[in-house]
Amino acid sequence: MKSYYSLAPKEIWTQKVTWVLVLIAITLSTMMTTVVGQSIGILDAMRGQQAAYLNGNRYATLHQLTKEQADALSNDSRLSYIGKVIAMGISDIPNSTISLQLREYEGGALTAYQGISQLEKGRLPKNAGEIALPQDVLSLLHFEGDIGDTISLNIHISLLRDTVVPYEYSHDFVLTGILKANYVGYVSGTATGIVGAGSAKILLPEKYQIYSVDLRTTGKRTFQSTIDDLMQIYSIPEYCIQYNDVLLSAIRIDYRANKEAGADSGFSFMLVAGLLIGALVLFAAGLVIYNILKIAVTKRVKEYGTLRAMGAERGKLYTIVSLQLAILCSIGIPVGAILGILSAKGITTAATGLFSPELFMAGSKDEVTALIGENAGGKILPLIISAAISLFFAFVAAMPAARYAAKVSPTMAMSGQVVNIKRRNRKTGRIRSFEAFYARMNMKRNRGRTIITILSLVMSITVFVALQSFSGLLDTSASIQQMHLGDYSITNITAGFSPKAVESLKYTSGVSALSTLKYSLYIPDKTGNIPDIETSFSLQPGETLHIAGIDEQRIYSQIPSLSQQDLQSIKDGRACFIKNPVPMSYGDTRITNTAIKAGETILVNGKPLRVVGELSNPITMENEGFTNGVQIIVYDTVYDQITGKSNYTEIYLTISEDANREMVEQTIQSICEQTGGIYLSYENTDQQLRESYERIRLLAWGLILFVGLIGILNIINTVYTNIHTRVTEIGVQRAIGMSAGSLYKTFLWEGAYYGIIAAVIGSIGGYISTIFVNAAATDTVQLVSIPVLSITEATLFSIVACLMATCIPLKKIAKMNIVESIERVE
Repeated sequence: MKSYYSLAPKEIWTQKVTWVLVLIAITLSTMMTTVVGQSIGILDAMRGQQAAYLNGNRYATLHQLTKEQADALSNDSRLSYIGKVIAMGISDIPNSTISLQLREYEGGALTAYQGISQLEKGRLPKNAGEIALPQDVLSLLHFEGDIGDTISLNIHISLLRDTVVPYEYSHDFVLTGILKANYVGYVSGTATGIVGAGSAKILLPEKYQIYSVDLRTTGKRTFQSTIDDLMQIYSIPEYCIQYNDVLLSAIRIDYRANKEAGADSGFSFMLVAGLLIGALVLFAAGLVIYNILKIAVTKRVKEYGTLRAMGAERGKLYTIVSLQLAILCSIGIPVGAILGILSAKGITTAATGLFSPELFMAGSKDEVTALIGENAGGKILPLIISAAISLFFAFVAAMPAARYAAKVSPTMAMSGQVVNIKRRNRKTGRIRSFEAFYARMNMKRNRGRTIITILSLVMSITVFVALQSFSGLLDTSASIQQMHLGDYSITNITAGFSPKAVESLKYTSGVSALSTLKYSLYIPDKTGNIPDIETSFSLQPGETLHIAGIDEQRIYSQIPSLSQQDLQSIKDGRACFIKNPVPMSYGDTRITNTAIKAGETILVNGKPLRVVGELSNPITMENEGFTNGVQIIVYDTVYDQITGKSNYTEIYLTISEDANREMVEQTIQSICEQTGGIYLSYENTDQQLRESYERIRLLAWGLILFVGLIGILNIINTVYTNIHTRVTEIGVQRAIGMSAGSLYKTFLWEGAYYGIIAAVIGSIGGYISTIFVNAAATDTVQLVSIPVLSITEATLFSIVACLMATCIPLKKIAKMNIVESIERVE
């Protein structure tokens, strides 16, 4: 041997099986980190696309601009997209809580609204007086015509914070296209119709021929500063700025309205959840490499002792181990990275190939392929992180054993005794199963190896459970689903629903939950007095008074941090919430408005109420706006005492999964016919929102299953390495009389113990991770339901993988000659 450097490749060649197992561990772990890193970009892009599909591909909309202002914005280099829209007004659909918004889109403005512009039949309107309406709207209007027929609509329009009555007009439009039904707008009580260019000029007075401009900024970080600058340049008031909360949140753009609403508390649970999942994946990948290398290098201590006895310096041992790792990593890391890139691409390609482009909210497969191509491929940062993690854990695992061999005397190292064995707590007792007992003894005999093996299995299980929980955070439609209460809303503004009718609905088969609202709007007369209501405060001109009665569930939803004492005061009729009027201004002059603060006590019809909190958003009926004024929110029964009314204005029903919807709707329909109420089902809305998340869920599950597969292979590799490096020990056991059957049972018990212990600890770790992931969605750390299915799947897979990994090498080792197994080098 001319050089110690030549020993490194020779040792790898003579101990092929052991080092092949190490190479597999490095490759698989690099694959896992690479796949996760590459897939994040794809999933993040699809999350943004989902948000754009649901609420428009726009960052914000500037309302009530003149034509000159809109044209000037088109030339602003800070804006990457401009879409000009003219509001034509609103048409109320009879016997429905849905209102039809009509809009004229100039140029390519409609391209930002893919969700509302998909044709079922016909074409989009091109000329003035033409219209395209969704199929569901035509059904609500009971329109029985077809393409080319006229449809008459009564329309009203007003400006934001207008002080005059709305302008009303009627027109007979020519139907040129039938759009695919879009139910997402139902959560805000709206549907959208498209009118042809030039309609506003013909039908609207000049006052209302103003623009709403959709925009996207060139830089995400400069979004808010750009908006602020535009507001100053064009004198745009704050209330004319509409932020696209759904998209801005999805693509993580900070904006002032979000911070003012309290969404930015300075501590991001979403960031913590993301970092937690990333750390778990990296740690799980690194531990596998650590465990296998630790086992493999520790077995080489005897050989290192021989080298020391032959005169090798301590530094030479580090050199040999480092060179061996460099050789293996130079093969395993590039191969793992390439396989990881190909696997990530394969997962997305398979998902897009099996399902139609519509599921991916794209017009064609080319669009889907382009989206994936832009956000996949060999991104440098994930590849660097994958390589760094593999190298780091490889050296962290190998160096302690080499350091130990360099420190101890050559004689002790050559003896192969790397630990001092001490018998502790010697007890006598009956051994019911020798194989199970001996398996436990084996695990206790080398506690370090046992702990690391179990820990690597634990991390694989934890990652599998945590990833399933984390995939739910990718759904941007969750915030939209929260905008409506229950599965049905039932409304009767005039007479309301009697308590008896509500009680009968509550006990209807299939109804799992019921919430209610009592609501009254009082408009002052010409003298400023409010009929039937006396208050200790006076309303300012133009203000109204709202009184809302809500149940306990909705009280908590308004202020989750409400104390039990304040809640009891509200239920006893001694306290209330307040929603103050929206501040108004006329030109540069701000109009005085009523302002009631928390802590004050007000009188309403002689009843003293302490204000325990101010609400930023009013309590309104589903799909109804808010007439500016003061709103007093009290408990359900307290509303009866103040107003003298007991009927419910609106009812919100939530049904169970196995409910018979037809029977439930028959009951609702019967009550509506008796009282004159109307109802709205959110079944189609929720279904459409779920479908918008479906493509992300499919790709996320592809990633989860792939990471799970890598985890199973790592478990098999870890257990296989653990047994393979104990061939000599197994030979000795057989030489002293252990039968092949007992040998199998012993190691099967050992594999089962590894799997069971890891499953228990991994399930706990997975549940803790789920709590933090849930906190990202709720901004509150709280106990959540245990993900039983995920934990069960991970537990079964881990135990089966451990048993499989135990059986494969044992079958071969049991057939070996006892003498050969004792003398075997590996």
